[in-house]
Amino acid sequence: MGGIRELIIEWQTTRTVVAEVERAEHPDIVDRHGRTWTWVSKDLYRHCGNAAPVWMINDFGLPTQAALDNPNYDLCEICLNGRIRNVPDCKPEWNCSHTMHQRESGGGA
Repeated sequence: MGGIRELIIEWQTTRTVVAEVERAEHPDIVDRHGRTWTWVSKDLYRHCGNAAPVWMINDFGLPTQAALDNPNYDLCEICLNGRIRNVPDCKPEWNCSHTMHQRESGGGA
Protein backbone atom coordinates (compact mmCIF):
# COMPACT_ATOMS: atom_id res chain seq x y z
CA MET A 1 0.00 0.00 0.00
CA GLY A 2 2.82 2.40 0.84
CA GLY A 3 4.32 1.97 -2.64
CA ILE A 4 1.08 2.94 -4.34
CA ARG A 5 0.69 5.95 -2.08
CA GLU A 6 4.23 7.10 -2.94
CA LEU A 7 3.52 6.65 -6.66
CA ILE A 8 0.37 8.74 -6.36
CA ILE A 9 2.20 11.48 -4.46
CA GLU A 10 5.01 11.45 -7.04
CA TRP A 11 2.48 11.63 -9.89
CA GLN A 12 0.64 14.55 -8.22
CA THR A 13 3.91 16.42 -7.69
CA THR A 14 5.00 15.83 -11.28
CA ARG A 15 1.60 16.88 -12.61
CA THR A 16 1.76 20.11 -10.58
CA VAL A 17 5.16 20.94 -12.09
CA VAL A 18 3.93 20.14 -15.61
CA ALA A 19 0.81 22.28 -15.07
CA GLU A 20 2.99 25.23 -13.99
CA VAL A 21 5.15 24.84 -17.10
CA GLU A 22 2.07 24.61 -19.34
CA ARG A 23 0.54 27.69 -17.69
CA ALA A 24 3.78 29.65 -18.19
CA GLU A 25 3.69 28.76 -21.89
CA HIS A 26 0.11 30.07 -22.25
CA PRO A 27 -0.17 33.63 -20.90
CA ASP A 28 -3.55 35.27 -20.47
CA ILE A 29 -5.00 37.02 -23.52
CA VAL A 30 -6.72 40.41 -23.37
CA ASP A 31 -9.28 40.91 -26.14
CA ARG A 32 -10.46 44.09 -27.88
CA HIS A 33 -13.04 44.70 -25.12
CA GLY A 34 -10.39 44.50 -22.37
CA ARG A 35 -11.56 41.10 -21.08
CA THR A 36 -8.89 38.73 -19.81
CA TRP A 37 -9.10 35.17 -21.17
CA THR A 38 -7.34 32.47 -19.14
CA TRP A 39 -5.82 29.34 -20.66
CA VAL A 40 -7.66 26.06 -20.02
CA SER A 41 -6.02 23.43 -22.25
CA LYS A 42 -4.48 23.02 -25.70
CA ASP A 43 -5.53 26.25 -27.49
CA LEU A 44 -8.68 26.79 -25.40
CA TYR A 45 -9.14 29.91 -23.26
CA ARG A 46 -12.01 30.85 -20.89
CA HIS A 47 -13.71 34.08 -19.77
CA CYS A 48 -17.03 34.56 -17.87
CA GLY A 49 -18.35 31.09 -18.61
CA ASN A 50 -17.38 31.15 -22.29
CA ALA A 51 -14.59 29.11 -23.81
CA ALA A 52 -12.96 29.67 -27.18
CA PRO A 53 -9.86 28.73 -29.12
CA VAL A 54 -7.24 31.46 -29.49
CA TRP A 55 -8.19 32.23 -33.09
CA MET A 56 -11.81 32.89 -32.14
CA ILE A 57 -11.38 35.17 -29.09
CA ASN A 58 -11.47 38.47 -30.99
CA ASP A 59 -14.68 37.39 -32.72
CA PHE A 60 -16.52 37.28 -29.38
CA GLY A 61 -18.70 40.32 -28.81
CA LEU A 62 -20.27 41.28 -25.52
CA PRO A 63 -22.89 38.83 -24.19
CA THR A 64 -26.44 39.14 -25.47
CA GLN A 65 -29.29 40.08 -23.14
CA ALA A 66 -30.29 36.39 -23.05
CA ALA A 67 -26.85 35.53 -21.66
CA LEU A 68 -27.12 38.40 -19.16
CA ASP A 69 -30.43 37.01 -17.97
CA ASN A 70 -28.98 33.52 -17.51
CA PRO A 71 -28.08 33.17 -13.81
CA ASN A 72 -25.53 30.46 -14.66
CA TYR A 73 -23.11 33.07 -16.02
CA ASP A 74 -20.96 34.95 -13.52
CA LEU A 75 -20.26 38.01 -15.67
CA CYS A 76 -17.61 40.66 -15.08
CA GLU A 77 -18.24 44.42 -15.32
CA ILE A 78 -16.84 44.53 -18.87
CA CYS A 79 -19.33 41.87 -20.01
CA LEU A 80 -22.19 43.60 -18.20
CA ASN A 81 -21.24 46.89 -19.89
CA GLY A 82 -23.64 48.88 -17.71
CA ARG A 83 -26.62 46.71 -18.67
CA ILE A 84 -29.14 45.30 -16.21
CA ARG A 85 -29.59 41.58 -15.55
CA ASN A 86 -33.24 40.49 -15.31
CA VAL A 87 -32.77 37.68 -12.83
CA PRO A 88 -33.79 37.20 -9.19
CA ASP A 89 -31.39 37.97 -6.36
CA CYS A 90 -29.04 35.17 -5.41
CA LYS A 91 -30.09 33.50 -2.18
CA PRO A 92 -27.48 32.99 0.57
CA GLU A 93 -28.12 29.23 0.58
CA TRP A 94 -27.06 29.03 -3.09
CA ASN A 95 -23.50 29.89 -2.06
CA CYS A 96 -22.99 31.87 -5.29
CA SER A 97 -19.73 33.56 -6.21
CA HIS A 98 -21.65 36.48 -7.71
CA THR A 99 -24.30 39.07 -6.97
CA MET A 100 -27.07 39.55 -9.47
CA HIS A 101 -27.85 43.06 -10.68
CA GLN A 102 -31.50 43.96 -10.43
CA ARG A 103 -33.74 46.11 -12.59
CA GLU A 104 -34.15 49.72 -11.51
CA SER A 105 -37.58 48.84 -10.09
CA GLY A 106 -35.88 46.57 -7.57
CA GLY A 107 -37.65 43.38 -8.63
CA GLY A 108 -36.32 40.30 -10.32
CA ALA A 109 -37.84 38.38 -13.18
